[in-house]
Amino acid sequence: MFKKPLTNLKSFSPLRSSDRRRFQNEAYGAYPSVKEICTAEEGASHLMPDDLLSAKFISHIGTAGVLYKHEKKPLWISLENMPPVPTVYTMWQYPSMLPKLYTWGPVVRKLMDGADLMIPGLVLGPEGQLPDLNTGDLVAITIKGYSIPLAVGTMALPTSNITPRSGMKGKAVHIIHIYKDFLWAMGDKSEPPDLESISDDDYEEEVNEEEHEQTKDIDVIAEKTQEISMMPDTTTNAKQLTTNEIDEWLLKSVYQALVFKIKHENASSVLPLSASSFYSAYIMPCRPLTVGSEVDIKKSSWKKLQKFLKALDKSGLLKTKEQRGETMVVSINYSHPSLQDLHKYKTMESATVQAANAKETAAKQAASAVKVTDATKSKNSISNQIEIQDIFKPLGNSLQKFFEEAKHDKDGLYTIPQVRQAMLDYIKIHDSVDPQNQKMINIDPVLCDAILTKQEYNLVNKLTRDQILHRICQKMQPFHSLKLPGKDAVLKKGPCKPIEVVQEVRQGRKTITKVTGVEGFGLDVEELCKELTRLCASSATYNPIHGVSPKNPLHEIMVQGPQIKNITHFVISKGVPARFIDTEDKTAKKGKGKK
Repeated sequence: MFKKPLTNLKSFSPLRSSDRRRFQNEAYGAYPSVKEICTAEEGASHLMPDDLLSAKFISHIGTAGVLYKHEKKPLWISLENMPPVPTVYTMWQYPSMLPKLYTWGPVVRKLMDGADLMIPGLVLGPEGQLPDLNTGDLVAITIKGYSIPLAVGTMALPTSNITPRSGMKGKAVHIIHIYKDFLWAMGDKSEPPDLESISDDDYEEEVNEEEHEQTKDIDVIAEKTQEISMMPDTTTNAKQLTTNEIDEWLLKSVYQALVFKIKHENASSVLPLSASSFYSAYIMPCRPLTVGSEVDIKKSSWKKLQKFLKALDKSGLLKTKEQRGETMVVSINYSHPSLQDLHKYKTMESATVQAANAKETAAKQAASAVKVTDATKSKNSISNQIEIQDIFKPLGNSLQKFFEEAKHDKDGLYTIPQVRQAMLDYIKIHDSVDPQNQKMINIDPVLCDAILTKQEYNLVNKLTRDQILHRICQKMQPFHSLKLPGKDAVLKKGPCKPIEVVQEVRQGRKTITKVTGVEGFGLDVEELCKELTRLCASSATYNPIHGVSPKNPLHEIMVQGPQIKNITHFVISKGVPARFIDTEDKTAKKGKGKK
């Protein structure tokens, strides 16, 4: 409920004595153990201090309630049809006021991100059983082995219907408030008593049988990686390989494929990749030339490709995802230790390429005249292509400081791969990788100032590399490099604006096609109109667009008839990349949308 700031919070005002006593009695009725503690001490009213303040609020999800605070620290929440709900600050003072459910450290971090507590995340506490709770009852949540509550929520179903670690799925608790959310940030931001860290250690010890097998696979990969580094690059093929040797060469083929075939700078354009394509097009060609014919997933200890990729995913080397029933490789961790300091070896693909090159050379010698003609055509086609590249420049002191800390020029111009390299250099210099999860990067003060919003300062502690890269590029000033055929590249401010081709009806039933934005690609409007007249066999005229600076005049080309397809192919033939052409057919029937 408090994952994001409150959308509407009224001004705090002091409670009348009668309202304060009534609210205190409600709390005592809901929490008898607190009443015993308070009434046994002098000054029983300290549960609800005399100067308690209240204010109405509406959360970001539309829930209305009343917030009670004392000395700038929120103590209670009042929600409709519920007893007074304590905040973590109150529960830390009275740890036993609510029954507790226990979970793992990694699950708590998920709850901090706004998730509800799921049944698979529950674990039995010291009593060996769950407390007796019904749907809607308030419950505190904490980590196994730690008695101080870290969150409060309501039961999604009775505990009598829950059996932890049984494979049951679904929500167990709807989270209301948790340590480190925006309600906690409204207070003094103190830490839970005696909490050293939210550790994963116990969680790792309690994995189920399937996770044990996966962990065993990871250990096998780690052991084999060390053995691979000691193996020679060639092996005699006199004897048949053992299963252990096949495993080693299969892993080495994966590393070779990732580093030298897919390559770091090309990964974003290659991925996502289906498991079968990854195996056949990348792993198999990168098998060693001397023993490659013996290396096969079916002969390995993994037997199946799915299990092999799952082990690679668990080891942190790459990330897979199920899409429409098929396993996809979606990202590669090029900072993984297994991909460092690799050396090329002769692969099965290299032998095939050499044979193909020899065959191609013979074919060229046999038909040199035809090849020269084809080469000329190919060269003309390439030279006609307009090259566009996104460029970024650090903007603002916080982002410039980030590039300085990464040992890069704070005033330089960067392509996306160069920004990524600067980010990786920064992570390496400052050792920012989360030791418990290699995929996550700890957000230090420099990164916090550079990429986080003010509302995220106290909530976001870790991000993935891709998330950090995306945020950095969003904060940078955009430029684009435009290289026309036969000319030097020109740097222009802002992102490249696409050519817009719109087909619509005018004057009742007359269809026309409008084209705008061709000037940004160095195309002459008058010449285009002449060529479009011949191509479309219809009238093509142009008029200036009103409200545009006279120094950089823009025009709208108008072609008679439905000509989206002809114009699109024509503009592509002029060298404009297809991704910079936006088309819209306003004459299409509802539901068809863009062409």
